[in-house]
Amino acid sequence: MRAPLFVSLCFCAGLLAAGSCLHAQSKGSSPGWPPMGPPGGNSGTQGASGNHGNPPAPPSSGGKSSDAGASPSSGVQFGPVGRWWDDKNVAKTVGLTSQQKKQIDAIFDANKPAILAAYREFLMQQVNLATVSKDPKASQSETFAAIDAVNQARAALQKTVAQMYLQIRQQMTADQVEKLQKLQ
Repeated sequence: MRAPLFVSLCFCAGLLAAGSCLHAQSKGSSPGWPPMGPPGGNSGTQGASGNHGNPPAPPSSGGKSSDAGASPSSGVQFGPVGRWWDDKNVAKTVGLTSQQKKQIDAIFDANKPAILAAYREFLMQQVNLATVSKDPKASQSETFAAIDAVNQARAALQKTVAQMYLQIRQQMTADQVEKLQKLQ
């Protein structure tokens, strides 16, 4: 099985777009994690185990690759959460060919390092913001700079994930895209 971490990462990117991370901070949970909790729980799909040397997994979508989309307002999600092209029912409904699945896998693999790097940067900026916000001597300019850094890292992550989704969409016909969007 391929990259259960990446499936969760795509889900997390959708949550980030909706501002869930800021909500989690205001509720006192660890920085950057939505109310469902910190990483380390069920981070995969389709029975894959272990993180195989990858960084901590973002929150899970519940473990099914056919779960509903991340957030209606995120604008990032394309199709069901996860590796939807590996779900036989979704692939059949959409009408994906085996060649299209191979192309989508190649796009997924090519984009994974950039998305993971953007995700790590986002986490680092979240930790920095949490540190600055707890420092009673932090100035307004330091605090605002940390907030800006988090927002820039979030935007970079969203753009990197969106780039992958756009590349995947280019491998599909207009009819297939329409059928996939109805599954969300």
